[in-house]
Amino acid sequence: MPNFYVLDVAHGNSAILIDTKGVVVIDAGGTKPYLLDFLTKKNISTIDVLLLSHADQDHIAGAIGLLSSEIIVKNVYVNPDSTKTSKTWDDLVYLLCERHKEGHLHFEVNLTPNLNGKLAQGAVIIEVLAPNQYIVAKGSGSKDRKGSKLTTNSISAVIRLSYKEKHVALLPGDIDEIGLDNLLEDTKNIQAWLMVFPHHGGKPGNRGDVKAFTSRLCKLVKPEIIVFSIGDNPQNFPTQIVVETVAKTLDNVRMFSTRSSEVLKAHIKKNDNESHQNGVGTIHLDFSREPLDVDFVNDS
Repeated sequence: MPNFYVLDVAHGNSAILIDTKGVVVIDAGGTKPYLLDFLTKKNISTIDVLLLSHADQDHIAGAIGLLSSEIIVKNVYVNPDSTKTSKTWDDLVYLLCERHKEGHLHFEVNLTPNLNGKLAQGAVIIEVLAPNQYIVAKGSGSKDRKGSKLTTNSISAVIRLSYKEKHVALLPGDIDEIGLDNLLEDTKNIQAWLMVFPHHGGKPGNRGDVKAFTSRLCKLVKPEIIVFSIGDNPQNFPTQIVVETVAKTLDNVRMFSTRSSEVLKAHIKKNDNESHQNGVGTIHLDFSREPLDVDFVNDS
């Protein structure tokens, strides 16, 4: 049966879907080998699909170590970003290009809804909700048709996993207000049972009101569980305004953090609410479980 993990990769994002016919990795975390270590512990030797939501280091750096390991990576999808000048980004795309030319993997500079129906590795439907081809073609650093400047976060891929007609998990990368506006032009339904909160529960880019963005996103997705993938930064992520807005916007939501957060800890204590849990490590979800629920691995 399909199993899904939101990994504890410190400050960064990485998730793994182990489906009935293959393995899909969504983002690879930062420079430390948390993803590679987890795959080794699970005896996973092949990744069928690697999706990299955008070019930020805390989402892509782990892919370099992965590609340098003995693990086979068959297909990699990412969008271009000419505004990213980091050595990590340059090294990664160069390595992917070389591996593609050598026939070791398939590398495609295209992570858009055009791939829908082509990514599944078994029973779970994998949808790319955003960005669309227009936004990708315009690219980070340009402006959309409303005159809003597109950034790396604006073109962050938003990926949803569904199983047996239920939208189970939403991974919105680091989407910002502009990216959300453009996403909603294509689809109004972005609901999911679980959401990995963008920006680790911090500010969504340089534009917009944090409280308004958080409330809007929560009302659209309507998750029962929100995960904050955070590092050892107990006072920074998730921010108090995000935690309080999530709690106010969503009735009966449960919030989890992969590592300890003083903000979430204080919120739990203040409200005497143990449905939220702080610093739980890697989060596991069996898609076939009825009713849906998560457990915690704590060994990533």
